[in-house]
Amino acid sequence: MRTIAIINQKGGCGKTTTAINLAAVLASAHDLRTLLVDVDPQSHCAAGLAVPEHRFDLDVTDAIVAAPARRTDPARLIWRPYRNLDLIPSRMRLAGLESPRGGLADRADKERRLAWVLEGLAPHYDACLIDCSPSISLLTFNALTAADAVLIPVETSYFSLQGAAKQLGTVQSLGRRLGRRIPAWLLPTLHEDNAPLARDLLAELHRRYGDRVLPCAIRRDPALKEAASFGQPVIEYAPESGGAADYRSLAETLIAQAGIPHVRGGEARPVKPATDADDPTLEHDDEPHHAPSQGDSTILPTVITTLDADVPDALAQRVIGPGVFVGPREQTVAPSLASNSPPSRAADLAQRTQSRQRRAALAAWAAERGLSEDLIRQLDAAPPGDTTIRRLYGARQTPAGVLFVQPITLGRSVAVAGDFNRWSPDEHHLRRNEIVGVFEACIPLQPGRRLYRLIVDGHWIADPYNSEWELNAFGEPNSVVDVRPAAAPLPGAAAVL
Repeated sequence: MRTIAIINQKGGCGKTTTAINLAAVLASAHDLRTLLVDVDPQSHCAAGLAVPEHRFDLDVTDAIVAAPARRTDPARLIWRPYRNLDLIPSRMRLAGLESPRGGLADRADKERRLAWVLEGLAPHYDACLIDCSPSISLLTFNALTAADAVLIPVETSYFSLQGAAKQLGTVQSLGRRLGRRIPAWLLPTLHEDNAPLARDLLAELHRRYGDRVLPCAIRRDPALKEAASFGQPVIEYAPESGGAADYRSLAETLIAQAGIPHVRGGEARPVKPATDADDPTLEHDDEPHHAPSQGDSTILPTVITTLDADVPDALAQRVIGPGVFVGPREQTVAPSLASNSPPSRAADLAQRTQSRQRRAALAAWAAERGLSEDLIRQLDAAPPGDTTIRRLYGARQTPAGVLFVQPITLGRSVAVAGDFNRWSPDEHHLRRNEIVGVFEACIPLQPGRRLYRLIVDGHWIADPYNSEWELNAFGEPNSVVDVRPAAAPLPGAAAVL
């Protein structure tokens, strides 16, 4: 496994965007078993991959604290949002780990603990990316100790150009402190190819730092922000976009320069949870796991699950529990039981037929709810595996009211509470639509700026598919929907919804 730490003391330079999209390209386009480790307390990697934070059992904090004396159960720690791509998430509690009483700062081996965690996982992966916080901290030291190379995203702007030397100097000084020489490259990001100043700054970056600057600049592309808001890598959301092409180029460059293998190091060897309750090195729950009930979204990794044929293809790429992956066009099974045999022609034709039927059902569903004709045509014409359905998630105005839509994999029950129902968690429940594979509710709302939150299995969260939000008095995000004066509803719309 080759490990690359992605660092920059400056925030807003595309660090997390690079971590997510580079990992996705390595996993998807190059079929490499890829591990993404988030050591930023903001937990943006999970948000950018639509992994629900409220369902985390363990996070990277638990793994760092436990190492090396105890092993953290991988099935409780690792999430698989996409095929070949695993995530070790973080939470805000990670920020307290570095405090004087946080449990790490006073340890003699405080800079080696992440390296120990990754050494235990290394046989199962080809590449590992570490997304660091925008600071030089003890967690950054841990990332550099574990890394074989460093990637420094640098925006092609004047102030970022001035800070590039400091970033390289920081890596060198930390390397000397650790007694290691760590290869480091500058990655131009947020580059505006049509702006003369940006082109001049990029040329100056190459002039000053030569081959330390990677030849592939990441251009500023709205698709990158849109993909993040939908919880997808850009290679899945907009595979033909400039951002997707740039990250493909970056992956190919790093494969050549950073020693990442060209092909997988062998067949997948999924990380299996230890089952020996007497193992003193394994971190256990105080309470035993319960068997999942029907519809339970926290399915144990050993459970074999099948994907209902009526659930749309785009809903397949979802996390349904730690260590469990649901992929398009393949039966959902425990990884160790997956077959490598190619599908037969008959099976392929059956899958294509099901896909067409699902797309037709989606188009009909959208038409009944008064959604735009353009979106309906996109749903009906979408190729197999297309993720157009994700554009339906969130809140949107229709002739009958505001339509709230969430994937059926979000939880067992979903309700919406807002300033329009006195923040009641019981007044507006989203109903399950098994045929389309969504939770939905259409609520007539008065025009204006409306605030709301979702209640998923009793947990209050912001709408993960709505990028418009504002902080409430408790410092938590409320989602926002702007309701315009509505036209007359379609005949029969209220009965349908």
